[in-house]
Amino acid sequence: MAKLDITNVPRELDQLIKASPNRRRRHILENVRRHYLLELTGRTEQILRPDMTVENPVYYLNLDGASRTLRGREEVRAFYKEVEGVVFACTETAHAVSDSGYWFESWFNFYLPGSALGLDSATWHLKRQWITMRWPYDERGLLVGERLYEHADLGEVVEIDPAEVVSFEEARRVLDPLIRPLPTYSGL
Repeated sequence: MAKLDITNVPRELDQLIKASPNRRRRHILENVRRHYLLELTGRTEQILRPDMTVENPVYYLNLDGASRTLRGREEVRAFYKEVEGVVFACTETAHAVSDSGYWFESWFNFYLPGSALGLDSATWHLKRQWITMRWPYDERGLLVGERLYEHADLGEVVEIDPAEVVSFEEARRVLDPLIRPLPTYSGL
């Protein structure tokens, strides 16, 4: 197996942005694109800024056999700290956008050392999870929260060669140049 592409999602979003004649939907897609890049490069504090996310976001997370509700910036910030530095690549992606928000479905492939999974610490693994997401946006084009749902029956953990791992440092090096400011759209 070769290294998975971590740049495909921003490229796909760029195509959708370019193809969308709707200003509000372009704004939502730009927000999603920036969110993805900030999350993978460890700049999660920027996701919670008032130009991207509402003052009191609510996240519904159904992952790893647990259901969690995060209310407000502090709880969301704490969640991002839990996952900071974990790199993932999305494959078999499907995107949709409407005036009310964004939908995404994909294999999320998380690069994890064996020690994070209770396995041999000298090994590396892809933790593969089929995840469906919905991100609602408010009338100003700000993220209201995330709704993440894992279909656990499809998940698997696969040992990989360490040469196939995309490290956090590599993700930053590759993705940093893709981060751009949000465009200003008035009258969303």
